[in-house]
Amino acid sequence: MRRFFIEKITFPVCKLTGNENKHLSEVLRAKAGDRIILCNGDGRDYIYEIVDFSRSETSLKFIESEDNKSEPRLDLTVYFALLKGDKSELVVQKLTELGVKHIVPFISKYCVSRPDKTDRLVRSAVEACKQCGRAVVPTISDIKQVGSIVKEFDQFDKVVFAYEKISKSQSTLSELLSGKESKVALVIGPEGGFSDEEYEMIISSGVKPVSLGNRILRAETASIAAAAVIFSMEGDW
Repeated sequence: MRRFFIEKITFPVCKLTGNENKHLSEVLRAKAGDRIILCNGDGRDYIYEIVDFSRSETSLKFIESEDNKSEPRLDLTVYFALLKGDKSELVVQKLTELGVKHIVPFISKYCVSRPDKTDRLVRSAVEACKQCGRAVVPTISDIKQVGSIVKEFDQFDKVVFAYEKISKSQSTLSELLSGKESKVALVIGPEGGFSDEEYEMIISSGVKPVSLGNRILRAETASIAAAAVIFSMEGDW
């Protein structure tokens, strides 16, 4: 069944409007009697049956609801430096598929891309949720500065600060994480890496840098690969 995200679920009848209605009726060419899943971000899947269409809305009849089984136990937040081109959208898409709950884009000294809006990132997250079967769209924060994200690190059980100048022999993910954390943050820098000043700012907050292995990963690869490994280590793969 196709999945759609709306702000409010109503019973026993619900109306689908706007772009979601257009997508259902004009793109998917659904018909009366078809069933779809509605999600409002509470972690449940609401199954509705299509009753009829109009140009402005689709009328739906409630059938049943159930807990969504795709949402992770681990509360993982990923802080990633904005990337050039459409790479930031790719990162958001894949992090959403993996189960990341919060995504915080930020700008650092060596960022090439410096947008001021996150509309495209939000759309990428919603579309990824539809594809992978999640019921909760990850939160996409406003774009922040390095100094701002550092102030948030004390709210996590552990912060994974991936730094390319740290060798595998100095610090690794397996040494940092116990597998029992419930709230973890992952910090990934831009294509050009963090400046020395930014590095000092981050570690002065008490965060220990870690290596992601013997090979230098592209920034987008690092975000996706590290998130996958963290979920696996925490038993949420």
